[in-house]
Amino acid sequence: MRLVSRIGLTVSLSLIAPAAFAGAHTWDIWEVFSNASGTIQFVEMKDPIGTAEDFIGGHQIRGNPSGALYTIANSLSGATNNKFWLVATPAFAALPGAPVPDEIKPSGFLFAVSDTSVDYVSLDTMTWAAGALPLDGIHSLQRPGMNLAPVSVVNSPTNFHGDTGSVNAAPPIPGVPGLTVAKNVADGSSLTVSFNTATCGDSNDHQILYGQKSGLPAALGGQFTLLGGTCNIGGTSPYTWTATPDAADGSGLIWFLVVGENNANKEGLWGTQTGNVERTGPGTNGASNVCSITTKDVGSSCGN
Repeated sequence: MRLVSRIGLTVSLSLIAPAAFAGAHTWDIWEVFSNASGTIQFVEMKDPIGTAEDFIGGHQIRGNPSGALYTIANSLSGATNNKFWLVATPAFAALPGAPVPDEIKPSGFLFAVSDTSVDYVSLDTMTWAAGALPLDGIHSLQRPGMNLAPVSVVNSPTNFHGDTGSVNAAPPIPGVPGLTVAKNVADGSSLTVSFNTATCGDSNDHQILYGQKSGLPAALGGQFTLLGGTCNIGGTSPYTWTATPDAADGSGLIWFLVVGENNANKEGLWGTQTGNVERTGPGTNGASNVCSITTKDVGSSCGN
């Protein structure tokens, strides 16, 4: 009798334990996103191989090494194969283009921007190198496949219903105030260009845009015509500009300005003319269309 009882207990445990483990264990951390302040964040999970892994409620998402912890509030119902589960901060949910999160963490951050991994606790971990998490408000870390290391891509959050989108949480690119110029040689073929990035908190890359006298607008608010640009001069002032361009219209006059750019085909403000009118070039939103720029960010008023 004792032997039969012992065998029966063993069989019972073998049946119960897998049932408790199943129902939540095939979900993976799939995509992680944060802006630089940590106010706009999401963690997307994916079930790449399960069928009905519904019982995720009570499981936890944790950032490491910060230990920031979020307990998933809700379970779900229905097939889960290749489905996503999206947990986000309120500021993410308010952005244009954001799919409705399956859960919103009501306060605080999902993880710290200094973290180097996010766990679906005890079941899956996404890990990245220190400093590899993009904080530009555009890119996220996303796994290209199951068990693969994450790569930086344009964010593409998806919720359980299959709604997807992409958000832009990048701060607006400000103008560049405080431009001063000094000749390094008498003919002006080399100049020291200094500009102020501190006033507007401008940590962007920069470029020099230039034109000649005939490219100046004929009337207030008119369009500037450019000869070209000196691209990717960085964010450090002063910058030594050698060799400076020559005018081709016989005027002997070259005008130029320094603008911020985000290395994603967008430049910042050019500053205003008389009457608080933004200077504009020929491209979208008045962009220059040089240095691979396709549009201008006019969302900041600082430095304009």
